[in-house]
Amino acid sequence: RIQILFESRIMGVAYKSDGGQSRDSNGVKKYYRAALEASHQCDNVIKNSKNLLELFSPENSQLRNKLRSYAERLVVPPTVFARKGEDLIWKKVFYEVLAHCRSTKAHQTEPVKLSYRTHVMAAVGYYQHLLLKLQEHYCLNLCGVLDFAVDYTVRNQVNGDEQQEGCRAVHRTLLYLGDLARYQAEIEGESFHLLSARFYYQALLICPLEGRPHNQLGTLAGGNSEGVEAAYHYMRCLSSQVPFTGAGDNLKAIFNKNIALSKDVMCNPESYQPPKRFLICLLLLADKLSGPVSISEVDQLVKGLGGDFADCYTDSKEPFSTSLLLKIVTMAIMLAENALAPNGDNNQHKLVPSFVIEIMITLLGQAVSQIREKMIFATNDVLAAGPSAEERCLQVLSTVSILLPIKVLGDWIKIRHHLIAHHFTGALWHSLAELLNLFPHTQALLNMLNESLSFVNHQKVALPEDIAIRGLSPLSSLHSQLIFPPKTPPLSLVEEFTIRVLCLKSVGQFAASLRPKPGLQLHTVNDTYSVIQPFPPHDDRVRSVTERTMKAMAQQKLQLDVKSLEFSVNSNQYDSLSPFLVPVTSTVCLHLRTVKLLVATQRSVIIIPKQVIQDLDTLKKCRENHYSREAIKYFESMFKNGSWWLRSQGDQDICPVNEQPTCKEMSDFLNILSCCLFLAKKSQGIVTLLVPDDAVSAAKNNTAQPLYANLPSAEMMDLAKRYGIRVEGALEFYSKWTMSNRHGKIGRGK
Repeated sequence: RIQILFESRIMGVAYKSDGGQSRDSNGVKKYYRAALEASHQCDNVIKNSKNLLELFSPENSQLRNKLRSYAERLVVPPTVFARKGEDLIWKKVFYEVLAHCRSTKAHQTEPVKLSYRTHVMAAVGYYQHLLLKLQEHYCLNLCGVLDFAVDYTVRNQVNGDEQQEGCRAVHRTLLYLGDLARYQAEIEGESFHLLSARFYYQALLICPLEGRPHNQLGTLAGGNSEGVEAAYHYMRCLSSQVPFTGAGDNLKAIFNKNIALSKDVMCNPESYQPPKRFLICLLLLADKLSGPVSISEVDQLVKGLGGDFADCYTDSKEPFSTSLLLKIVTMAIMLAENALAPNGDNNQHKLVPSFVIEIMITLLGQAVSQIREKMIFATNDVLAAGPSAEERCLQVLSTVSILLPIKVLGDWIKIRHHLIAHHFTGALWHSLAELLNLFPHTQALLNMLNESLSFVNHQKVALPEDIAIRGLSPLSSLHSQLIFPPKTPPLSLVEEFTIRVLCLKSVGQFAASLRPKPGLQLHTVNDTYSVIQPFPPHDDRVRSVTERTMKAMAQQKLQLDVKSLEFSVNSNQYDSLSPFLVPVTSTVCLHLRTVKLLVATQRSVIIIPKQVIQDLDTLKKCRENHYSREAIKYFESMFKNGSWWLRSQGDQDICPVNEQPTCKEMSDFLNILSCCLFLAKKSQGIVTLLVPDDAVSAAKNNTAQPLYANLPSAEMMDLAKRYGIRVEGALEFYSKWTMSNRHGKIGRGK
């Protein structure tokens, strides 16, 4: 009674300043007093009930319905006591009854279970209906965020502040629905955990700065992934602008549970599989950094974590799901930020960021391997795709989900590079360049986006990984520039992949712009990167990481070559012609039309060696040499627009040739031969060097070579043959292709 009188007096004071609202004030006071009275009656029911079934008797159900009727009049449209009415509905009408049943565990008996299920469903129905009422009253457009959303913004009857309040009310309602789905899972099964998580994630989309949804997601995760998923959400909750204080105790409980396991891992590391060992040690590092601890203890942990993560991918191809990888990467960034904080307790742990870089190096290597593998096994489909070959290729590559955590790490690198400059950046830039050089030309990607999207500024579109980590303080400046749902249109997988690749290329451009020591060099003509910054040799740990990275890459390439060889052997219908064609400089100048025709056939990939490009740059300075200028113009256009069938030699696409050049011409030819030998490893040794037909004829008839610059000699062509490279005249080769295609032996779709 005292509480009713006290809160009623407060309510009266709140309405005195409203002047002309006396009638409404009296009405609100009436409903609020009635709601408080009914809530106390509900308390007595729970306190005095003899059994659980009595809670669901018709009289008690009617009492709760009466309380709900009074309280909801305070919520929509909102009054000065809207939040109190909302709390009364959740706690007194629904939650406390459920909590009382759950605490006794007796609700598992069939009669009580049926009443319990009915009560939960009634609560779900109420809050689903409340979502629609809130959207309508506050004129919200949450399409693309909520499962059941209606665009009411056309009414435009409320201001921005009121809409923000409406969003917060929707946020709380989604939390209620998430909790209810979690309670349903106790009876209906774990499938309801997915529904519960969906509501919590939608609540984060509405209010990304609130920490409560992360706390609930941590509770939902439980011991999944050795407790790392729960720890991630509790850490995100505590680092939010509006944290939930209980998350600290929840996180500490996860750490305490991990102590015994971590001690056993330290004593018997070989008895644990690498993924499990890594997750346990990652939790241990988070525990150590959460309080005062010796620097040496943390540094010892850090030195092993990068290797443990790399071991996960050595022993198992896909040890972690994409969702878990994003959580691991985000946790690593949060720990690194904690260690780098200038005013923090752990600012002496300067080695912590190094294992984040090691994680990125490992993921980059895996991405390179996965993309190359998909490109090999997509060849058959691409050959049959006709003009849409490149689009089909992008569709295949869009399934490489490991790029999501790499994009997050790339964003962090751009923001924090000045703090991590001494942590394996040589190996990092090398791995990044290898990945970026696999992607299509930037202009080709931009052209595709401009055709499919109604807006041009793709860099402002939030990708799924941006949405997942929204609110993470280290990346807040970047996220503030992005457009998040519901303001963004839905994207296809190919569009998401294209935007993601462009974001990764921006990391390469950033590395190339670093001063005074850029990490990469950007070759604008063919949009490829090469490494400038060498690997620092003085540090034993750096050397160890570099050697491990190179060894892993070599192993991945070997596995890829085996798969490529198996694919080539099984592709009998295409084995009569080379999958790779390499023209020399004189072929490009004299037979450019034939080169264009071979590109148009979309049968073989034509690789232009770097030596040929250098020769063309030299030849174009001669006024009378219009052939080289025409070739350069054609290649620049094709490289700019991006082409699956015409590419330039990559920086790493070389294979040593054990020959000593006798002259400059032979030295230049050995550079071209090195490119051919590298390609031969990928195609069962079937690589064709295209030379002018006059050169082949002169060598065959032992006559003098035609007088033309850069024409390969008979000695050069014999050398290529000794290394297993086919040598054919360009016109003769194209003639063979047309004859074979005419008789149905080769060709797309045959």
